[in-house]
Amino acid sequence: MSFTLEVAIEAVKNAVAEINLSLPEDKHVSDDPDAVLFGDGSALDSIGLVNVVMAAEQYVSDEIGDDIVLASEAAMSRKRSPYRSLRALAEYAVEVSGEGAET
Repeated sequence: MSFTLEVAIEAVKNAVAEINLSLPEDKHVSDDPDAVLFGDGSALDSIGLVNVVMAAEQYVSDEIGDDIVLASEAAMSRKRSPYRSLRALAEYAVEVSGEGAET
């Protein structure tokens, strides 16, 4: 099975579900791919974002069978943040895994 955007979105959703287990219900992160993940309108603070990204790295790594880094200086310095939504994070995961990039 190839690592498609759909597979990446499911991996990121699994990460969110895992993080939501440790959050109060009123602080749950939406699993809607287009909902705000981080920024105005998000339930996450910066520590929460780090937790989601770390969990996403693990779920994506499990899918592709190799380690992947989604939290990097290159990701944070992009004009359009890969952390703005679950879809953006999943797209970034596909990009990084498909290119074998060191970002």
